[in-house]
Amino acid sequence: MKYLNFLALLILLGCSTGEVRKDLDDGAYRTSGVEQFFLAELPAWANFSAASQCVKGSSFQYLNFPKLASAYQLNYLQLIELQAQYNERLEDYFRSTSKRFLKPVEESAFFSNTLEQVRGGIRSLKIPSVREVDVVWVDDVIFAKKIAEFKSKVRAGRYDRNPTILFSSCFTKQGLVQWMVENDLEEAGFFSLSAEWLSPFGSDLTPRPALSIEIKKILSKDIKVNLEKPYQLAQPPELIL
Repeated sequence: MKYLNFLALLILLGCSTGEVRKDLDDGAYRTSGVEQFFLAELPAWANFSAASQCVKGSSFQYLNFPKLASAYQLNYLQLIELQAQYNERLEDYFRSTSKRFLKPVEESAFFSNTLEQVRGGIRSLKIPSVREVDVVWVDDVIFAKKIAEFKSKVRAGRYDRNPTILFSSCFTKQGLVQWMVENDLEEAGFFSLSAEWLSPFGSDLTPRPALSIEIKKILSKDIKVNLEKPYQLAQPPELIL
């Protein structure tokens, strides 16, 4: 069954056309050579997290991990970082312009620069060397309408003991940061793990039945991960401990 689910996911990723292509004015989209490492964008109707009950804040560019690993000898952490940083760069760019597509030369430059940063050791998620981290599933806090309760915990020092990661299946990084600002949480020192980090491939680079991330693979196997007890929902299936 899981392979059928993954097949359905890849069909969506492989066959969706995306509204962004309607804006092309030169008829040449993704001819830079790096397109071989991209999976197609999910259509808007499929860009949804059933577990978190929310629509994803943006259309993400998912990467073909096995092909990238073969071409550039990247490990899972580097692959996840590459996808996350590339999408973060796209969002920064699109926020500064009215267009929602890249020219081939821009696409190639964005990808190559991001790849070199990741291979050079640049990390978007930098957790200090600790024994434990706490993870709060933000989508569940919002879904259960417990934002005020969560803010009370923050003010009471509940998350001062360990580094705390706010995880969201739907927010982009900028969207999650904006949510923290809107709720006066920007000074709490939270780390963010947003939807750019999810992938249809596991750490062994084999297909998964759905988008997910193996959090210990990007932290350390020796770090204890404490997931904030969800209010109404079960453990997020996207987050593999």
